[in-house]
Amino acid sequence: MALSDDIKVLRDRVQADLIVAHDYFAESQRLWFLVQDLVVGGTAFIVHNSATGTVTTQSELAAKAPGYVSEQLAEATFQQFISLFENFFFDLLRLWLTAFPKSLGKKMVEFRAILDLPDKDAIAQLVIGKELNEVLYERPSEWFAYLEERAKLGGQWNDEIEQIAEAKASRDVLVHNRKVANKIYEVKSGRLARFKDGELLDIPEQYHRETWEMLRRVVADVCNAAIAKSS
Repeated sequence: MALSDDIKVLRDRVQADLIVAHDYFAESQRLWFLVQDLVVGGTAFIVHNSATGTVTTQSELAAKAPGYVSEQLAEATFQQFISLFENFFFDLLRLWLTAFPKSLGKKMVEFRAILDLPDKDAIAQLVIGKELNEVLYERPSEWFAYLEERAKLGGQWNDEIEQIAEAKASRDVLVHNRKVANKIYEVKSGRLARFKDGELLDIPEQYHRETWEMLRRVVADVCNAAIAKSS
């Protein structure tokens, strides 16, 4: 398959995955509203969690619904958006480097690392994997700089790069710092930082939606530029 076709497949798959992730958010949100409506209408039930032993009445569950939607549901799907984008970006880089492996001609690997590999393609993937692993730990601005260095797409995504950096920093705070913003978050987010050191970070629905829309737009724009370049 031609590189341009591979990129189209990647673009369409990631766009579909992002849609599924947001549909899960919207549909789950609606289900929680339905639970509240049922309770108001007089429906009685309990939920027994056999793993924890917790027994929740219908009224208790309805009271939990707003927090479940604004926190657990919003945060989980937001983290999924960021993960999907990260995977997309490095899948795209891998496709590009696989099509143009000579661009890594000066990359060094240990001889013992290639002794058991079956062919040149396997060696190329080893080198590409090592290269991408190094780029992965850089900031989003460096990801895009690396893409531009390799592919020369000429895209203007400075505003989106800043948004991605803040969103990624928010995800890191959710996962690694119990939702409490810190100095690292402030530095990574730059002028778009939404919180200061010590403040509790949240994911408002509008921010959740805007981040999703921005990521979908960037996926489409970057892929379309890469398709045009590869063709």
